[in-house]
Amino acid sequence: MFIGIDVGTSFIKGAVIDAEKPALSHTERIAFPPFLSGLPHGHREADPAEIFLAVDDLLARLMPLAGRCEGLLLCGQMQGFVLVNGRGEPAGNFVSWLDQRASGEEFDEIRNCITSEERHQLGNELRPGIALPLLFWLKRHGALPRGNVTPVSIADMITARLCGTLPAMDPTQAAAFGALRLDTLAWHQQVIGKLGLDSLRWPEVRPSGSVAGTWRGIPCYAAVGDQQCSLAGALLRDRELSVNISTGSQVSLIGDWSPHEEHQTRPYFDGRSLRTITHIPAGRALGALVGLLTELGGAPRGDAWRQIETAVASVGSTDLRASIAFSPGPCGHAGFLENLHEGNMSIGHLFRAAFESMARNYHACARRLDPLGTAERVVFSGGVARRFEILRDLVGAALNLPYRLSPHPEDSLFGLLVLSLAFSGRQKSVRDAVDVINGNSRYRMETNNP
Repeated sequence: MFIGIDVGTSFIKGAVIDAEKPALSHTERIAFPPFLSGLPHGHREADPAEIFLAVDDLLARLMPLAGRCEGLLLCGQMQGFVLVNGRGEPAGNFVSWLDQRASGEEFDEIRNCITSEERHQLGNELRPGIALPLLFWLKRHGALPRGNVTPVSIADMITARLCGTLPAMDPTQAAAFGALRLDTLAWHQQVIGKLGLDSLRWPEVRPSGSVAGTWRGIPCYAAVGDQQCSLAGALLRDRELSVNISTGSQVSLIGDWSPHEEHQTRPYFDGRSLRTITHIPAGRALGALVGLLTELGGAPRGDAWRQIETAVASVGSTDLRASIAFSPGPCGHAGFLENLHEGNMSIGHLFRAAFESMARNYHACARRLDPLGTAERVVFSGGVARRFEILRDLVGAALNLPYRLSPHPEDSLFGLLVLSLAFSGRQKSVRDAVDVINGNSRYRMETNNP
C-alpha cells in the first residue's frame, strides 16, 4: 500500500494506492488555496503554509486507510516555485505558473541573452510563466529574499517539510524551471550566471524514483511533474500520440532527446524524453464561451455543459467556422466565429464548430510534433476528452488514427500507481509497469477506429 498526492492547480488530490491489485481507493480532494488578494495585476501567488496544511489534512484522512503504508508519492503542478531557506522552510509565497509579471521588458532581455543553442539545451521551455524569468524579475526588482534561499516546486517544498530534509528535485520537475540542461540533467550554470541568479542555492537534481527522505518512517519519493505522471497514468507507449484535453491541453510523444528540436522537450521516465506542445486552447477557452452565453442568465454552468453535450450530438455538420484561440499560444493569438446566419445560430452548431476548431489544432500540432507520421494511435486523457465522445471522434478523424481513452479518470493519481510499481522495485522500469497494468483486464481499453 502507498499514498499518492497530486498538488494540482485547481485541486489537491490524494488516494490510497494498492500496488498488488493494482487499484486506487479512497480518493479525496481539497480545493487548492485561493490566490492572495491585493496583488498587482498579473501576479498570482498563494500562501505555502495553507497549501501544506491542505496536504497534511489529506494525509491525516488517508493514513488510517493505507494499512502498512510502504511509501508516499507526490506529483505536482510545474513551472511555479517557492523559495525556501536552509531549513527547507518557505522564505516567500508560492508563485504560480499562471503569474505573468515577467512578460514585459525583462522577458525580452532574457530571450535576447540566451542563445539558440542554449535554448535547445534547455528544452525550448522559455516562457514568461516559468521559474527562470520570474526569478530574474524578482532579482531585477530587488524582491529576492536575503540569505541562502533555494527555488523549488511547491510539491518539492511539501516533500521537504514532511521529511524534515533539504529539498531535492526530480528531473521532470526541475526541467520545468527552464534552467536544466537536458543533456546532463544538471543546472545550466552559464545561463544562470548570465541572469545573475547564481547567488541562489539551486537544489540537487536526483534520478526519478529517488527517495527524498522519510515521513513517519515511510519512504517519501521525490515529487514528479504532473504532466509526465498523467501520461504514465494514461499508459502511454512508444508510437502513441498523447492528446490531453482538460482546462489546458497538450500533445506529446515519448522519444529520445535531440539538441536540435524546435518544439518543447521535457525529461520523461526511464531516461527517455517527452516531445510536447503545450498551451493548446481547450477547456478554459470553451468555458469562456459558456460564460459569454450564460452572462445574461439561464442554465447554471453544470447544466449548460449537459445541454451543450446533447445539442452538439444532434448536429451532424455545420458551416459555422470557429477558432477558440482566445489567448496567445501555438494555435494563434485571437479567436473568431465566421459565417453566422439564422440557420446555424444555435448552441449545437457553435460548439460543434468549436470542437472542429480543436480538431484542426490537434492535427496541426501533431504534424509539427511528428512530421514523419510515426504515431500509430492516439491516447486521450483529461476531463474534457473523457466527457465529449464527439470531440474524440473529430480529433481521431482529423488525425486519421485509431484512438483509446486513458484507463482511469484520475490520470495523475493513476500515474502515481504506475510509478509505485517502478519506484518500489516491483518492476524494473516505468515502461514495464505500464505493460503490466496494460495487460490487466480491468484496465484494457478498447481502441476506436476513425
